[in-house]
Amino acid sequence: MKNFLFLLGTVFLLFSCNNLPPKEKELRKILNKSLNLDNFETVQQGNTLWSLDELKQNHGYLSVVYLQTSCNPCYPKFIEWQQKMDSIDTPADYTVLFVIKGNSYGDFMTNVLDIEYLEDKYYTIMDPEGKFLANNSDIPRWIIDNSILIDSENKIKMVGAPFATPEMTELFYEVCQKPLK
Repeated sequence: MKNFLFLLGTVFLLFSCNNLPPKEKELRKILNKSLNLDNFETVQQGNTLWSLDELKQNHGYLSVVYLQTSCNPCYPKFIEWQQKMDSIDTPADYTVLFVIKGNSYGDFMTNVLDIEYLEDKYYTIMDPEGKFLANNSDIPRWIIDNSILIDSENKIKMVGAPFATPEMTELFYEVCQKPLK
C-alpha cells in the first residue's frame, strides 16, 4: 500500500509540474538565463558617466528596470523605485540600473520632476535605438516590464521589485545572501 501511495504521489507531482500556469512556466524557464547588456558601454548616475564594466565590478547584483520616455506609467514607476528602495535594507554590492528607451536622460527627468521632485540615486542607460528589447527578445515582455534582478554574470535570479511584498523582500535577501534582520 505504501508503494502504491508513493507511486501515486510521484505521478501527481509529475503531472502537476507539467500543468503549471503559463506565466510560472515562463518564469522558471528564464531563471539563470543571461540578460543581454552587451550593446551598452556607458551608464550614468545623475550627470556622472561610468562604464558598465565599472558598475558591474562594484555591484554583484543589479535590478534592471526597463522604462520608456513618453510612457505615462513609467514616470511614477521610476519615482516608486527611487522612494521604495529606501524601505528595505539592501546589500552593499547591490544597485538599480534603469534602462530607458529614449533619446535624452534630461527629457525623461523633466517628465519625472513634473510629477514629483526627487534625487536620482541610481544608474541609467539611455537606449535610443531599442537595443535592449531587441537583444532580449527571448525574454517575455511582461517579465522585462516587472524588473529583473541579475548577478555579476548577468544571470537572471529574480523577477519583480524587491520591495513589492514582504515575500519578495525575503526572496531578494535570500538571492543576494543578505541575512534577514
